Amino acid sequence: MGFTCGAPFIVIVTLIQAWLKDGGVSLGTIGLFALARIPYSLKFLWSPLLDFVAPFGQRRRGWLLISQVSLIAAVLAFARADPLNYLETYLLALWMSFSSATQDALVDAYRREDLSDEELPTGTSAYMWGYRLGMVVVSGGGLILADSLGWRPVFQIVGALSLLGPATLLFSPEPQASLARPQSLAASALGPFLDFLKRDRALLLFAFVLLYRLGEQLIASLNTVFFMEAGYSKTEIGLVVKAFGLLATLAGVTLANLYVVRKGLLPSLWLFGWLQLLNIASLTALWFLPPHISYLAFFISLDHVIIGAGGLVFAIFLASQTRLNYTATQYAILTSLMALPANFLASPSGWLVEKMGWPLFYALGALLVLPGLALLKTLAKGGLKNLPPVPPREAKPRAL
Repeated sequence: MGFTCGAPFIVIVTLIQAWLKDGGVSLGTIGLFALARIPYSLKFLWSPLLDFVAPFGQRRRGWLLISQVSLIAAVLAFARADPLNYLETYLLALWMSFSSATQDALVDAYRREDLSDEELPTGTSAYMWGYRLGMVVVSGGGLILADSLGWRPVFQIVGALSLLGPATLLFSPEPQASLARPQSLAASALGPFLDFLKRDRALLLFAFVLLYRLGEQLIASLNTVFFMEAGYSKTEIGLVVKAFGLLATLAGVTLANLYVVRKGLLPSLWLFGWLQLLNIASLTALWFLPPHISYLAFFISLDHVIIGAGGLVFAIFLASQTRLNYTATQYAILTSLMALPANFLASPSGWLVEKMGWPLFYALGALLVLPGLALLKTLAKGGLKNLPPVPPREAKPRAL
């Protein structure tokens, strides 16, 4: 399921951009196509329908099949589209984003409903491994094949790969928890919000979701520019990210999974919150060190390990805060809240660097980690739901 979620996202972010560029579309117009990704931020608007209606009598598998068939059709439509027909291309990109965002919401809900609290860390880790592998296979393989085969076969091959989604459903039974659905569409739309607001310290919970990764989100949009101004070429940055980025991210996901399983969720949130601060502060060292590929490899690897680990821990936390009858909507609300700062911080970040310089900008990013940690301390005292560590299994004696 992770693979079939990561693949269409990277088509929208990477392959369509390259296809437009090869088709003679101007850079300014290509930039506007980023607006086609807006469904990823608004999926909570139609998630109540996913929680209430059960196509073919199965709430998760029914909608997943519909969204996956829609995705396959959208990808195959690009094989016949004209990149210079801007309206048609934009509508296709919007259709694909809507289908992909819907599939994401459903897979998030399926994962939460199908897995016990003990299984959730490892299940989320498996999902993130698949997601990253889907991105790498489709982006790297798609760009390589486009040079030799052209774009039409590339979209057809991606469409064929997307058949993994419906194939996976054959081995994925409907979660028993999905039977606990709302009694009406109105309840499905309002219930998730009312359920959040009835909880103790609900506003503090929302603030924590907004702020926990704020420092990381501030610097993320300008990391590549920072590396370039620190004296590294685009080739060096690209080679290091490709060589170390994926492996480091997957290593971080794996390490975080082991830590959550052994120590529980709250200790993991504390650890990876402080590591986020340390990571942002340590990246500043590249500004003062002489440019050398080994320094870049070390700090990029450290950055990806901590981002991968923190991403897994936070995804588990978000899942743990949902109710089983509103899973899709509540998870979509929380992930939209989480992404909100990134959308607003991207614009003023360049201006901040011009006024402050890179060292102070990264120092600001590190300081912005502290409000999230302060809120975590307050929520922990108020009895924030925690996933306890998984007890070790007793070894069974072997028969001689």
